[in-house]
Amino acid sequence: MSFAEIKDEIKLQIRHDKKYKYVWSWALVSIICVFALKWFRYRQFELSPTVDFLQGVLPNFFAATTFTAGFFIYYKLIFRTDNTTDNKLTISSAISFFGLVIWEFIQLMMGSPIDIYDIFTTFLGCLITFIFVKFLFSK
Repeated sequence: MSFAEIKDEIKLQIRHDKKYKYVWSWALVSIICVFALKWFRYRQFELSPTVDFLQGVLPNFFAATTFTAGFFIYYKLIFRTDNTTDNKLTISSAISFFGLVIWEFIQLMMGSPIDIYDIFTTFLGCLITFIFVKFLFSK
C-alpha cells in the first residue's frame, strides 16, 4: 500500500470505528491539555505549591497520553506494516515512554535538572493510555 492509501484507510477508521474515534479524541484532548497547561504555566500564577507542582508534571502526563494514542492510531503509517492490537499498543507505549525519558536527559544536557516526577508521570500517562486502549479493544 502507498502512503496515501494508508493515510486514507486511517482516516476512515477514525471516522467509522468508534474505538479509533475514542482513541483519537483521547489524543486530541491530551494535546489541548498540554497547550493549556503550558499557557497557564507561562502566566506564572502562584496559587499553591500543589498547583505549581502539577503545572510542572502534568504536561509530561498529557504528552505521554498524546504520543501513545497517536503512535497507536498511526502505527501502520509510521512503520508501513500492520500488527496485532496488543503489539501496536505495547510498541506505541514503549516508544512514547522511552522517547520522553530521553527528552528528560536532553534537558539535563541543556542545563535543567532531571525531575523524577516527570518520568513517573510520563510512565503513568503511558500506562493509563495503555489500559484505556486495551479496555476499548477488548470488547
